[in-house]
Amino acid sequence: MNERKSEKVPLGKRVAFAMGEVGDNTAMQTFQFLIFTFYFAIVGLPVLWITGGFILWSLWNAFNDPLIGYLSDRTKTKWGRRIPWMLGATIPLAILMILLFTPPLALNSDLLNFIYFFIILILFDTTYTAFNLNYNAVFSEMFVTMEDRSSTGKVRISFVMIALIFAFLLPTLIIEDLLGGDPQTPATISKALGEYQLTGIIAAVVIIISYFIILKWGVKEPKYISKDAETAMSFGKTLKTTFKNKSFLWFLIPALGTWIAINILPTLAPLFMIHSLGVTDMELIGYALALQFIVAAVSTPLWEKIRVKKGARMAGLIGIVAWIIPIIFFAFSINIEMVFIVQIFNGIGLGGGLYFYDQCIAEIIDEDEIRHGTRRSGIYYAVLNFFIRFSAIINFVLIGIVFSTTDWQSYDPNPGVNTILGLQILMGVFPAIVLVISWIGLYFYPIKGEILAENRRKLTELHEEKQKSR
Repeated sequence: MNERKSEKVPLGKRVAFAMGEVGDNTAMQTFQFLIFTFYFAIVGLPVLWITGGFILWSLWNAFNDPLIGYLSDRTKTKWGRRIPWMLGATIPLAILMILLFTPPLALNSDLLNFIYFFIILILFDTTYTAFNLNYNAVFSEMFVTMEDRSSTGKVRISFVMIALIFAFLLPTLIIEDLLGGDPQTPATISKALGEYQLTGIIAAVVIIISYFIILKWGVKEPKYISKDAETAMSFGKTLKTTFKNKSFLWFLIPALGTWIAINILPTLAPLFMIHSLGVTDMELIGYALALQFIVAAVSTPLWEKIRVKKGARMAGLIGIVAWIIPIIFFAFSINIEMVFIVQIFNGIGLGGGLYFYDQCIAEIIDEDEIRHGTRRSGIYYAVLNFFIRFSAIINFVLIGIVFSTTDWQSYDPNPGVNTILGLQILMGVFPAIVLVISWIGLYFYPIKGEILAENRRKLTELHEEKQKSR
């Protein structure tokens, strides 16, 4: 493609930048893994209350996420556009990891616990978005060429595996029973509560350390791109042009589907493995969940080779196909041994799904910069973050419907056969259908072949002009 190399980023800085994945994934995956089980089984909130909380949360995200992205793109400081947001979010996010598991249980009020749950959702999401959005935005700005993004992406994936140890394995080593014991007693609930809180404390420490490393040694915003804050559009025009981008609209379909499939598994896996498969060893649950993501990370070189030969779009199409069948088999596993075997194949498919995701959104932001002359990474990741959260809303609404129709609105340690079948449909049939729709959306994603090559050429010329003028 004859594109000019971006400014060479030393390996040490790449590694320090990738450390952000440890804190980022520890925060989000711990949240996804434990939040539903904790408030349903330990706090005892009815499932419809939890669903209602997430629906209200989505309304907040519809306003909050695009606003943070817009403000980030317009931020003007001597440190650049992204670093101030990342720095400001670090300590609050660490504190909220502890507060997630510190509800006012002693007051014995569902209403107060629900209000607390809702407020914590909003605060957690706001601080997480402030860091995550800007972390991903600066990635596409620091690493401009496909080669740079790919090589740095491999380092990021390796740190994702470390994060998953904290997110999936550590809780099962600390929390003796994720569901608070059977039978539940005040003593077992109190014990479980303390173990959940200890998990939150350790996650907070991990977040502070990893975020300190990236902020100290891993982030360097290109000045010629940071100055794009001076030419940023108004809020209304920003949203209008973003949602008129056809490439982005097609991309949102597989992006939403991918995160629906990713999020449904850790949310329901504890309930499914304990009640359907009779798993009593909490560590096995953590190992089974982590295995899928570890295999996904290990499979990255495979998907990179496919991307080099066929493009990011084709890597995603193949990955989704490879993911559909094992995700069904997981939900209908008959024992824990079958779960581990299926998770290997799940991980390979997930690897393709995750790989196209990072590569394609960077291509979309490149194309937008070519059209408008201003790099608007923040707003694109903000809208994307909203759709990621929206995937959780879809999941929780369906969980609420299924649990209500199978008479499991409040946690009962002995669910019936209908509830088990409902769990299997939620974890297998539903995400498989969603992935088929995702494949169709990605098939029509237009940035490929000659269009991609032409975009790379124009982007190189544009950046050369910006560097000369600034």
